[in-house]
Amino acid sequence: MSGVCNDSREDRAVMLDWVGAKGIQLTSDRYFDDGYVTSVSADGEVKWRVANRLVVEGSHSANITIRGGGGHVDISGNPAKFLQGHNLFGISDLKRLMLLTMNRLCMILGIIPTTQDRLSWLAGAYDLHRLDITGMIDCGTNQRVRKLLDVLGHTARTKHQPAVMRSGTVYLGDRSRREKTVIYNKGEEFSKHPASVTLAPCWHQLLVVHAAGKLRVEDRLGSKWFHDHPEYRRGRWWDANFPAKVLDLRLDAIEVSDTMLLNDDAVLNLPHKLIPIYDAWRAGRDLKTIYAPRTFYRYRRQLLDLAGIDIMHVQPREVVTETEYLGGEPVGALLRGPRVAIPAWAYGTDLLAS
Repeated sequence: MSGVCNDSREDRAVMLDWVGAKGIQLTSDRYFDDGYVTSVSADGEVKWRVANRLVVEGSHSANITIRGGGGHVDISGNPAKFLQGHNLFGISDLKRLMLLTMNRLCMILGIIPTTQDRLSWLAGAYDLHRLDITGMIDCGTNQRVRKLLDVLGHTARTKHQPAVMRSGTVYLGDRSRREKTVIYNKGEEFSKHPASVTLAPCWHQLLVVHAAGKLRVEDRLGSKWFHDHPEYRRGRWWDANFPAKVLDLRLDAIEVSDTMLLNDDAVLNLPHKLIPIYDAWRAGRDLKTIYAPRTFYRYRRQLLDLAGIDIMHVQPREVVTETEYLGGEPVGALLRGPRVAIPAWAYGTDLLAS
């Protein structure tokens, strides 16, 4: 990954969902913690002591944690829920988001930040150790989202490992402390974990409708990612549309085999020797365990060239036609396609932090 995005225009179809930042300037004599965790040796010597984070509840019952004092603090949490009461859409400009979050935190804690404090927040003068970048794709219905997730769960992979699917959610880099991608049905998730009860019922209904039929993609950057990319650890490097660039790079690195059921004509047009190979794969057989490696890879190359079928991945239990996707668009292209922008009706309301 190279180059810093210097375009200050904010991407309205991408948002920052979780932020973990350290060394944020805050001029105050107060120290913020919720007690300590202490390790004591057998002879009573204190080996180490770590302050617990203080949980600060916002007006929408969402929390941000804070720890530190003496001029600098660390925070961690979901600023979108903290500021808006939901995370269906929000802000992609990290510096503006941190300014709004710190302003709200200070108001709740009864602290008056200095002008220099605010300037440092707006300048990105802090280090990041976690950042979640998210976007949504409109699939039309929750049923289509479930089918897409089924295909992704069985065929998607990164360079290093295949996808893992649990409870309808797809994970790539599941145990990675560097970068984990989570893909799920936002409409169904939102129905189980709705927006804050502090929002008016009319807003709830609009948000429910907006979430329906949406595929959510989250790219979670962990501490090791920032260790590997020290040039992006500092908040000042994150211009308004840089998160969208990071998300696009991640999605470009995901390989997807678009599982499909060939129609009769397409099967008849296959060479006769490949028809039983296709039928066995369609039935769910793991062809790598049946054929010698050289034979398997020859069949794989031929089916990829002739029909776009990748027999490397065992066929999902439910076979769907490509035309069941939006306009016949392959799954991989759909992931990298247009994302859902902030709805026009949200501007100028409490649903969008400003």
